[in-house]
Amino acid sequence: METRPSAIDLFCGAGGLSQGLRKAGFDVQWAIDSDAAAVETYRQNIGDHVVEADIRETDPATDGPDIKPGDLDLVAGGPPCPSFSTIGRAKLESLEERSTENDNRNVLYRDFLRYVDYFEPSAFVMENVPGLLNDTALVETDTIQQSLPTDTASPGKPVGQETPVPEIILEEMEALGYHADWGVVDAADFGVPQYRNRVFFTGVRYGNTLPDLDQWRTHREPKNEQERTMRIRREPGAFTDSSQTTFDTGPALPPFTRGETTRLPYLTVADAIMDLPPVSPGGGMPPGEATEYTLPPVSPYQKWLRDIPEDEDWEDQVLRNHTCRWHNHLDLSIYKLLGHGVGWNIGDVSQELQPYRDDVFPDKYKKQDPSKPASTILAHIQKDGHMFIHPTEARSLTVREAARLQSFRDSYWFPESRTKAYRLVGNAVPPRLAHAVGKAIRDVLLEY
Repeated sequence: METRPSAIDLFCGAGGLSQGLRKAGFDVQWAIDSDAAAVETYRQNIGDHVVEADIRETDPATDGPDIKPGDLDLVAGGPPCPSFSTIGRAKLESLEERSTENDNRNVLYRDFLRYVDYFEPSAFVMENVPGLLNDTALVETDTIQQSLPTDTASPGKPVGQETPVPEIILEEMEALGYHADWGVVDAADFGVPQYRNRVFFTGVRYGNTLPDLDQWRTHREPKNEQERTMRIRREPGAFTDSSQTTFDTGPALPPFTRGETTRLPYLTVADAIMDLPPVSPGGGMPPGEATEYTLPPVSPYQKWLRDIPEDEDWEDQVLRNHTCRWHNHLDLSIYKLLGHGVGWNIGDVSQELQPYRDDVFPDKYKKQDPSKPASTILAHIQKDGHMFIHPTEARSLTVREAARLQSFRDSYWFPESRTKAYRLVGNAVPPRLAHAVGKAIRDVLLEY
C-alpha cells in the first residue's frame, strides 16, 4: 500500500483545502474550526477528525492531534484575515468603535505558526487573501510573544516600526527554522471556473527549494471566441439517451503535471452551471427549489461535477442546495437591465434606482458572463446576491451554483440554511486549487 503524507488543516472551514489535499494524496488526520456550521459540513463530507474550537484557546500539545513533533508532513490552513480584504476592511471601518487596527483576527496567522512551531512539520502552506500584501503593521513584540516563542518575535524589527505584513510573516516563519516564500495564483489557471486570486505562503524545514505553483497550471485565457464556447456533446441523441454519453474533447479536468505546456481554455460559468434546472424567486413555474435534474450533464466539467456512481443514472440523482432566494421587484428589474458581465456600483445608480446605502460596502450589481469564469465568489453573497446574478435568469446564484463555481462537486453537502451555506462556500478554498497546491508540495517539498 502506498504511504500517504500526513497533514492537518487549521481554520478548515467547510473543508475545501482538506478535500483538495486528499485528492493530492494526503492523509488529512485532524482539522479545527470555531464555526459550528463549518465543522458539521466538514464532518458530513470528509470525516469525524474535525474539532470545533477557537484555536486561540487551544494548546497544540494537549488539544491538538496525537502526533509527535517531527512526525507530521504538512500543516495547512487559511487563517481568516478580514482586515486584509477590501470588503472586510470597509465593513470593519463602518462599525462603531471598530477598526482594522483593533481587529485581532488579523493576527490569527500566529496561531497557525504556534502549531507549526510545536509539530515541526516537514512543510507548511498558509492561504490568504492578496489584500494582505499591501498592508503594513506596527511591530509589537509583546503581542507577538503571546503566541510565539520569545526568540522568534519579529527578528530584526524594532518595536513600533511600520513594516509590510508579508515581510513580518516571512520573518516569523523563517525564525521557526523554515525556508519560506509567498506567491499569488488565480484559481482559474487550475481548472476552477472563477477568477479568484489567492496568496499562498509555503515553507520547508529542510532544503531551500519551494514550488513554483505556475508550473502546475492546467488552464489559460481562451485564444478566440470559439474557445469561450461551452464544450457540449455532439453525438445524435445526446440529450435523450444518457447511456451514450461521450464528449468531443478530452478530460474535463486534466491531471496536474509539472511543467505541462498544453493547457485548456478557462472553464466558464456556462461550463459550470447551465445544465442545472431553472428556479425562480416567486416559485410556481419555474419552482423556487429544484431537487432533481432535468437534463444530463451537457459539458465535460458538468459531468465531473455530477459525480455519478457507475451503477446509477443521472435521473436517479438527488439535487441539493439548489433553492432560489427571494428578490424584490426593484432588484429583479435592475437584474434584467444588466448585460452579461456588466456591473453597476450601487453608488453610481441614480437615486430612483438606489435601494441601498453606498457608504458601508462598495457593493455592486453584476450579471455573470456565461462565456468567462465567474467573478470571485465572496462570503458577502450571504447578505445578498447582487454581485452574482445568473447569466440568463433574473435572480442571484443558488448555493449549488456558487459551490460549482468553487469546484465543489454536487455530492458535497452544505447546510439547509442558505445564509450559512453561502458563507461557507464564499470563504472556502476551491478544492481544485487546493489539489494543485497539494500536488506541488508533495512533488517538490516532500518527494512522495
